[in-house]
Amino acid sequence: MADDYSATIATTGRLGVGGSARGEFETAYDSDWFKLSLKAGATYILTLSGAASGDGTLPADGSFYFTLMDSKGNNPYGSGTLYSGYAADSMGTLQFTAAVSGDFFVVASAYSALGSYTLRARTPAADDYSDNSSTRATLQSGVASAAVFEQVNDVDWFKFHAEKGQIIVFDAGGVAAANGGAYRTVYDGAGGIRAFVTNDPFKVAESGDYYLAVSASGRLGAYTQTLQVITDDYADNNSTTGQLSAGGQAYGVIDYNGDVDRFKIYLEAGQIYTLSLRPSGAGTFTLALRDPDTGYPVATSSYYGGADTPTFRYQATVSGLYSVDVSGSSTARPGYTLLASAGEPDDFGGTRDTATTLDLNAPVSGRVQASSDVDMFKLDLQAGVTYLFELANATSQLTLSSQLSDSAGAILTSLSYGSKSYSYTPGKTGSYYISASYTYATDTAIAYTLTASAPQDDYAANAAGAGRLAVGGSATGALEAGGGDRDWFAVTLNAGGYYWFKLDGSNEKGGTLSYYPNVYLKLYDSSGKLLATSSASYSATAGILDYKAAARGTYYVEVSAPGNSGSYTVKAQLGTPDDYGSDKAHASVIQAGVSLKGALELPTDMDVFKLGTVAGMSYIVELTPDPENGSLRSYGNLSISDGQSGVALRTGSGSYDKIYGVFDATQGGDYYLSFSSWNVTGAYTLKVSAAGIDDYAATSATSAAIDPNRPAHGTLHVSDDHDWIKVHLDAGRTYVFDLQGKYSGGGTLDTNGAVLTLMNDNNGALATSAIPTNAGAGVDPRIQYVASTTGDFYLDVHNNYGVTAGSIGTYTVREVQANLDTTGPRLLASSVAAGSTTASPATKIVLTFDETVMIGSGITLTDSTGAVVKGNYATEVAVAGNTVTFDPHAYLIPGATYLLNLPQGSVVDLAGNPAAASLSFSFTVTPPVGSGTAGNDYLPGGGGVTLDGGAGIDTVFYQQAWYYYDITRNTDGSLAVRSYESGKTDTLTNVERLLFSNTARAFDVDGTGGQAYRMYQSAFNRTPDNAGLGLWISNMDKGMSLSQVAAYFIASDEFIKRYGAAPSDTGFVTLLYKNVLHRDPEAAGLAHWLDQLHGSLSREDALVAFSESNENHTNVASIIGKGFDYTLYGS
Repeated sequence: MADDYSATIATTGRLGVGGSARGEFETAYDSDWFKLSLKAGATYILTLSGAASGDGTLPADGSFYFTLMDSKGNNPYGSGTLYSGYAADSMGTLQFTAAVSGDFFVVASAYSALGSYTLRARTPAADDYSDNSSTRATLQSGVASAAVFEQVNDVDWFKFHAEKGQIIVFDAGGVAAANGGAYRTVYDGAGGIRAFVTNDPFKVAESGDYYLAVSASGRLGAYTQTLQVITDDYADNNSTTGQLSAGGQAYGVIDYNGDVDRFKIYLEAGQIYTLSLRPSGAGTFTLALRDPDTGYPVATSSYYGGADTPTFRYQATVSGLYSVDVSGSSTARPGYTLLASAGEPDDFGGTRDTATTLDLNAPVSGRVQASSDVDMFKLDLQAGVTYLFELANATSQLTLSSQLSDSAGAILTSLSYGSKSYSYTPGKTGSYYISASYTYATDTAIAYTLTASAPQDDYAANAAGAGRLAVGGSATGALEAGGGDRDWFAVTLNAGGYYWFKLDGSNEKGGTLSYYPNVYLKLYDSSGKLLATSSASYSATAGILDYKAAARGTYYVEVSAPGNSGSYTVKAQLGTPDDYGSDKAHASVIQAGVSLKGALELPTDMDVFKLGTVAGMSYIVELTPDPENGSLRSYGNLSISDGQSGVALRTGSGSYDKIYGVFDATQGGDYYLSFSSWNVTGAYTLKVSAAGIDDYAATSATSAAIDPNRPAHGTLHVSDDHDWIKVHLDAGRTYVFDLQGKYSGGGTLDTNGAVLTLMNDNNGALATSAIPTNAGAGVDPRIQYVASTTGDFYLDVHNNYGVTAGSIGTYTVREVQANLDTTGPRLLASSVAAGSTTASPATKIVLTFDETVMIGSGITLTDSTGAVVKGNYATEVAVAGNTVTFDPHAYLIPGATYLLNLPQGSVVDLAGNPAAASLSFSFTVTPPVGSGTAGNDYLPGGGGVTLDGGAGIDTVFYQQAWYYYDITRNTDGSLAVRSYESGKTDTLTNVERLLFSNTARAFDVDGTGGQAYRMYQSAFNRTPDNAGLGLWISNMDKGMSLSQVAAYFIASDEFIKRYGAAPSDTGFVTLLYKNVLHRDPEAAGLAHWLDQLHGSLSREDALVAFSESNENHTNVASIIGKGFDYTLYGS
């Protein structure tokens, strides 16, 4: 089916204010545009209706949206506020206040729904009621007041009178009741907010007149508003008249949303009671019992609908008068019945003193009668034996709790949630206590059976029942179910021997034991004394236990995993000696500038190094994990000490693959570097570099000074360096200070993150630099300051990056005393010579002066008719130090002559002195040709011409934006460019590029344009950005080879981040396959490319080969075959 209206400004759709238009969504994601004339300051309401109101066939649940475009088809950002809301007679609404008069386009767009619709436009009706205390609307109890939301942001106020102590509820009908209800707020006579009452009542604190504000919140149409004064049956505090007795019942009503009714009931300590609530209507209800002394809730139960009712059982801890609170969320005033049972006695005592004896293999049955009920049992256990405790209950969906404690009451272990049994191996013989309880509120007693036993175990946790383990061998075992089993293995160790004990479980395919809950290895001597314990591991099943034996003898390795069970393999072996010492006494020497290779052999390893330092020197520390040990970057810990105490290592981001930090050797001598990790191992390279001694102190003792004739030059040698520069100021004079770096030729420092602060000698900051917000004032941090006193002050040069590798460099600080400078700047050079006839269409003009300058006003570029050139964005005039860059943000017309207007006052120095009166000059853009030549030509398009560009790289230019044209490639390779306005079509042969007023588009997919695009896609595995693509196309158009381009790409940070700092040949080729061809290499292909790289093929040529391969050509062809945009660069 043909589309009824197009999605462009060329649409035939029309909509008038006060009228309607009929349209249809023929396909999913269809978009229909309608032209509409609006007046500035007027508010308009647009609605779209369908089947629900008889205005079409579009279903009521159809998904669509509105957009408003300006006359050029752009979103008018900042020109009004859009609302998408609910209306009584439509599916959707858009409200808009026009900021300017003119033609707009209403865009109705569908997602998946299809069907016809009616679009209407109107201005809103006059407001019926105001949104303040002057409103005419009033409310009387029980009487509905009618009103209308005329706009989607309408707010209507209703005046009403209320008396202190009243409880008032509000309700609404019509559109105010839709979608959860309109927002309602109560205000007092002074306009202060008293309550938000969208759903809640208004509890009147003092008598007087009030105002109810009802907000449309996107709604349109008629509604009614009511007010009702209600009476509460029971108070929500201890003044209540509500009474409830054990074995009795009481009745009440939830009078309003959020109502709480309190009842008093006497309960006897130790007795168990059941309380339940039976609502008679819909809503959410909560039943809560409160302690007689503290008032805190001791039991609660909630009801959200369904067959259940709020019910819980509670064992009274003390005798006394408890409070029962019934609360509800409902506006329907449902009634309820509150019931309380008579008390019942406890079956088993709940303390060690009242505990019941429990014998092994003799089950005992009981009941947990309430959430506060605890049944306690006493039993005798033997050291080293594993016992199993089973707690079974008939109600399988409820999980009971159980704890094992010693004779002093210390909890030793407990039943895991959801489990029915647990185990424990005591370390000594004696009496123990086990409990049964239930944590949560329950409406019934829970019957259970508790059994204690000593099941068959493979190994005991004592010398008599231990297994055997030999160094260099292994043993298998299992921690039995229950989580409390401990297994011992006897092992003979030699004096001075260094041993590793490991455990293989599910992670290592050595058994079924998992690493969580934590698995531990422990080592005991023959007397049962604990010698060492492994650390928990989150990568292996258990951490490695290392130990150096002091004497030959029999030792015992224990395997345990509290709360865990499963099979395992335990191993003993001679350990790998540590490469570097782990403390100051055994530290290894490292020299500045010399890299050392090392490794953390164990997750608990620490390597310590000693560095001889020079007093006052700053040092940069870089620790680079081997590529296969990259987790050391995230989990490694590097620290510094001067031998007595810790020294601040100012760590930060130096590179994504290393740990980077800076420290100062203030006293010189030996410093110590320690490296450890959190649970990972691996090899690394450590390097310490001397960064130099600070050139200028950050105190008044600095050797640096500045005056108007003598700039200061310095270096931030580390990223958090502060340099102070002395400056003398005279009261009443105005000073300008600039910090210049890489953007204005003053040094290598990136001044985007640098700061210049004017300080007094007491470290007080008087002024802080800012980069001018106006590009015409410069790009360097600047301070302009009027001195209030005469004296010596200090400029503090530093940066805001923190500790990073890229935030250091050289800089220049310049001073201008504005009162004394009376000479204007002189023009030294221009990038486009006056009278030039070969300027590029993408010309930017750079002017160089003899001093730092700023832009005044009046710099413009005009064409031969005197009209100011206006591009797609505002003309940009930027200053960097002593240079001015003029960018018209427009592609200039080939062959046209332009005048750069530089009137007096358009360029001034920091003191405000203007440049010479006449600096304006004209130039001409490279002229076009009527027909193509053998060179690179510009040809004019438009008017239905037929052009042949011939040889070279030829560009046809158009004086409008690309969206005014339809561009297709014909089967013979030529281009057809049809103007939407004139309807005429140009036929272009041998034309590689098109230039529009707002973009450039390349079609030479087999030429330099396509090569540059594929190189981007290959090197970075992403779509190229237009500016970057344009730069490399320009470079290649000027003769740079594709291999040279590849070399630049390989050296870039983005490439290194994707491929690694130093990938192996195998890694490099594998990543080429994945990033360029998006697949893994086949064996033969990998072998071929490795053979080539091991021969004479460079990596940049390998990248070129992949980029220009037939396979990549085919992959990219569908993306760029119809042309691709780029940014044109000037010559």
